[in-house]
Amino acid sequence: MKSGFVAVVGRTSVGKSTLVNKLVGSKVSIVARSSNTTRNVIRGIINGPDYQIVLQDTPGLHRSHNEMGSRLNNTAIATVKDFPDAVMLVTDAYNGVGSGDVKLAQLLPKDTIVVLNKTDKLSNPQITSQLVQATEKLGFLTEAEFIPVSGRSGYNLDRLTNILKDKIPIGERFFATDTVTDLIDEFRVAEIVREQVLRELKQDLPQHLACRVIEFKPPFYRCDIVVDKESHKPIILGKNGSRLGQIRRAASYKIGKGTVLELHVKVDKTWSTYPERFGYLQM
Repeated sequence: MKSGFVAVVGRTSVGKSTLVNKLVGSKVSIVARSSNTTRNVIRGIINGPDYQIVLQDTPGLHRSHNEMGSRLNNTAIATVKDFPDAVMLVTDAYNGVGSGDVKLAQLLPKDTIVVLNKTDKLSNPQITSQLVQATEKLGFLTEAEFIPVSGRSGYNLDRLTNILKDKIPIGERFFATDTVTDLIDEFRVAEIVREQVLRELKQDLPQHLACRVIEFKPPFYRCDIVVDKESHKPIILGKNGSRLGQIRRAASYKIGKGTVLELHVKVDKTWSTYPERFGYLQM
């Protein structure tokens, strides 16, 4: 029996959460086109007949412009420094390895697994070219393995799972075999609501909102959507509350059949100063 922890790191918008969800076979991390969607270390668990791999999906590394951005970066780096059994650096194969990837890789172990994600957008010759460029730019990772994958289509994920399995030590399972994440249900519901808000708003307010479940009595849930400016509130509500209604319907569907979801939009100008109140920035 083998079991261990794998830190999943990378820049923003390289597809880490999509990849983790596909590897686990269940949705454990929310996915949106907005940067810094992930605000916690989200654990997704791959259960095999003789192994258990605990993937630690981290916030995307980025050039921060505020305190919360800096703390998101620190959360991701701390996960690597916490001595995981393996580290997986996810890069965007479509855009290629950039200076941000190189800078991050310099903080990682020499035997990091370098994943070139989003290969579904490339032809086979283009994938080969990106692999060559990645090995050249990250050559200082002298013991690294480079593997092209697609978190969207599932390309090469069986091979990636085998590589991860080889990296982890012999040991007992950390979680029951039917467990896919260690997220508490209240936080999971709040994250589903936040995902639908981000998808509905596109790039309008990704860094300026939080979600928190106020009442949790399944199948009834009451959730606050919190913004830091009064001017943001009508953007989420939409004309006559139409946008909020669309968010509620989409989130209810994702939470599950029979869900009764009540949403309220509130203003808290200091919420990002104390993100722990919303369950964010937790390891």
